[in-house]
Amino acid sequence: EELDVRDISQALSIREKEIYDHLEHISKTLGAKKAKLRITPYSCLSCGYKFKDRKRFNRPGRCPKCKNSYIEAARYRIINGKRKETP
Repeated sequence: EELDVRDISQALSIREKEIYDHLEHISKTLGAKKAKLRITPYSCLSCGYKFKDRKRFNRPGRCPKCKNSYIEAARYRIINGKRKETP
């Protein structure tokens, strides 16, 4: 299922800050297992800007378009490489 950092943090009982390091490691590890970490990107709640090309997992401070700091959390899901995902 698709989860944000807060959901993962609560499920694993670890701090949200630690999740970002784990996500980077998980992303690299999944490549060897023919799976992929699908990321629904951060988005600005004010203007709708999507952080599609963002390489880092941590939360952006503010929107580059409108400079607002109301950012919707990214969501993560592991996709198994053996089967096709349906949208």
